[in-house]
Amino acid sequence: MAFGASLSGAPVTIALVAVNVLVFLMLTATGGSEDNVNLYRWGAKYGPAIADGEWWRLILPMFMHIGFFHLLTNSIGLLIFGSMAERLLGSPAYLAIYLVTGILGNVASFIVTPALGAGASGAVFGVIGAFGVYLLLNRQVMGEVARQALTSVAFIIALNIGIGYFAKGIDNAAHVGGLLGGVAMAYLVSPRRRMVTTPGWGELGPPRIGVQVRRQQAWLLALAIAAGVAITVIGTTVKSQDYPDPDAYAACGYSFADFSDPEGRFPSFCRLISG
Repeated sequence: MAFGASLSGAPVTIALVAVNVLVFLMLTATGGSEDNVNLYRWGAKYGPAIADGEWWRLILPMFMHIGFFHLLTNSIGLLIFGSMAERLLGSPAYLAIYLVTGILGNVASFIVTPALGAGASGAVFGVIGAFGVYLLLNRQVMGEVARQALTSVAFIIALNIGIGYFAKGIDNAAHVGGLLGGVAMAYLVSPRRRMVTTPGWGELGPPRIGVQVRRQQAWLLALAIAAGVAITVIGTTVKSQDYPDPDAYAACGYSFADFSDPEGRFPSFCRLISG
């Protein structure tokens, strides 16, 4: 089986990219996609605000992007890997993986850093991780092409995690959180392929060998979603209890009442990060 990016049979991928582009245009029209104030007002991830109960900041950031290049790279990754993953996993499971891993990426970022951030990378990494698990589970049936694709996926993941570790302004916690979430969810919901042999035509006809695809039961998808929700609730609740007081970030120029763009020198946790 050959893999290739194609929008045929990938309606959810098209819709997600369209939503991301629309939100980017709205951010640009209302003050800019790189303006801290505007990002905050639109619901960007910000640790102290989440700890104060603004849970929607775990969801909205996966549709927001900081600058056109950020939108472009995430859209390309989603079009390439998302279109393949959607065709292989099915649209319902694929959409669930995108949304849940996007949230889990923001949960991981919330736990690691209070910095203001936005981006779909956590969800994109979740999709890539899910695609990789599909290849891994079915590599014996799918042959060398799948093994080569799995090697490429592993290289892309390692390269991007490595870049995120050394580069500034990249929310690597969101990447890792989304990736792990995608791996775990795909293990539960990914279809399994197996070789099957059927009798040939007539008594003397040779047996025919084919591939049977077994879809996982719907309750496993529900279980995967429930597990993601549970991790989100537990992780944010526990972390919120010992989260630094918002006044500790006064040096950043951030406050709930008047969120202002910081000027001059400020701590590293105040910097804008893209996921």
